[in-house]
Amino acid sequence: MPLTLLLIVNLFFYGFTLWLGGYLLARNSQKMTVALTGWGVVFYAVALALEIIWGQQPNGILLIPALFWIGATLYLVSEETSWRQAVIRIWLLTSIPFFILTLLNAWFSLIAVLALFACLVLIVRFKPQSQAKPSYALLVVIGLFFSLSTGLLVLPLNWIPRSWMIPALGLDLVLLGTAIVLWDAFDEGESIRSHILRSLVSSLYYAGALAVFVVLAIAIDGQVTLGKLIALVCVIAFGILTQTFSDSIQTILDRLTLSRESTVNDQREILRQTADALPRLSTLDPVSMDEEEFTRLTRRAISNLGDLPKLSTSPLMNLPAVRLTNPDNPLDRVHALRALLTQSIHRLKPQGKDTFGTTDEWRYFNSLYFPYVLGLKPYTRRMGKDSLDETSRQTLEWFQSTVPERTLHNWQNAAAKLIADELRTRM
Repeated sequence: MPLTLLLIVNLFFYGFTLWLGGYLLARNSQKMTVALTGWGVVFYAVALALEIIWGQQPNGILLIPALFWIGATLYLVSEETSWRQAVIRIWLLTSIPFFILTLLNAWFSLIAVLALFACLVLIVRFKPQSQAKPSYALLVVIGLFFSLSTGLLVLPLNWIPRSWMIPALGLDLVLLGTAIVLWDAFDEGESIRSHILRSLVSSLYYAGALAVFVVLAIAIDGQVTLGKLIALVCVIAFGILTQTFSDSIQTILDRLTLSRESTVNDQREILRQTADALPRLSTLDPVSMDEEEFTRLTRRAISNLGDLPKLSTSPLMNLPAVRLTNPDNPLDRVHALRALLTQSIHRLKPQGKDTFGTTDEWRYFNSLYFPYVLGLKPYTRRMGKDSLDETSRQTLEWFQSTVPERTLHNWQNAAAKLIADELRTRM
């Protein structure tokens, strides 16, 4: 088989979708919607690789991205919705058995297609009434085309040639993944264009450089054998994934080679992650934000107090009080922002010598100081009490026995608004 233009186009699209899925996963977002969408795009790239190598694969494999997107949509529903956790649990328990059934009988995939359309209704029903509303409208439009493409491809209808539907499904997934990246960046208050462009160019550059050697071997023989095709797909995957997850790979290498230098490892990791996050630094001017947006981003920055790389992308890095510290050194600015937010949290503490209290006047200070400044995780089972001091142990027991998780979340939102109001008065 000769090296054709169609094969080259398919390899490029395979590499692009693999990069996009990897990029979504490499964001290390705390939002399950981002991770599940990333896995869906990655599995489409795997299906495309099988199509390139063997010329075909079971249509059921192309249903995997749809199953991931159903889960991603469920996580878009507000946590305050009473049935959310129950439905997510059902999705987790039934996805694998349902996938096996679709391999046995393709008509079972009709249930997944109907679920995809139900997901569109959920997005319309639970879209926020805020500046993020256009992002959800875009998700609905792209999700509609994705649902149609999935249905036409996995159902045994044969209305449209398979050679047309696989690229159509891939295009829908690319648009869906891009929309999720933009939504996540907006929610985090990040600038995304420079970072995503650099990731794409570097990944395709290294993948292309490695692929050239296999292409040269093909050009010498004039034939694309199965072994060379597998090698070509593998080197493209290796080049893209090593660049997309370069930070994680560097962390693993540091732990292997500098195992006795834990402090050095931690410092290198913070510096590396902060340098990687700098292109995502928002260009938004806090002075020009409305009150609701400023409060939301202040809440986000407080939740990232223990994560300097994420905090370094916050628009609050552009606060006048932060920029005055050292405008040319981002590390100084992120430490200044962390100190500014920590001081604001300390000002919520009631006057007196006590370090901890359980009355109403303590609730806002407790809800921010112990989880974000001290790093306590009240509802995590792995949070051991033996290594804590007496005050932290009392606080942890108080949270677990007295304060429901939803109540703590509400207190944190109210406290963040107080801090945001204080910061706005100082601008």
